[in-house]
Amino acid sequence: MAKSMRSKKVKRLRALRRDIVQPLYDKKDEAKFAAQEAALAAPKLPVRLPKDTSSSASMDVATTSTLPDLNNMDMEMDDGTQSKSSLKPSGGIGKKSLKKLKLVKDKRRGKGWKKKQRSI
Repeated sequence: MAKSMRSKKVKRLRALRRDIVQPLYDKKDEAKFAAQEAALAAPKLPVRLPKDTSSSASMDVATTSTLPDLNNMDMEMDDGTQSKSSLKPSGGIGKKSLKKLKLVKDKRRGKGWKKKQRSI
């Protein structure tokens, strides 16, 4: 019976704390929303370009439009048989690799167990 009374008491205390803290969170939320509204209502700032980039910017646009997109292209090797996708690793860690990892983990053990042996 004492346990149920304690749990009811804890529940009441939690509810009281929640009621006390809730107005603080409401104030923070109102301030955040007001700041967001002010930022959205503010006039947009013009984008400044560097001084000498007007000619180089037009060249950049021209060069980027003429270059092929290397990520989307299927590249072929010099011999013409393999593609870029064949160079990517396939599969995960094999069983042999997992065994090696376990052996390495075993080697990390402390050497305290050897000290317990007595040499007489």
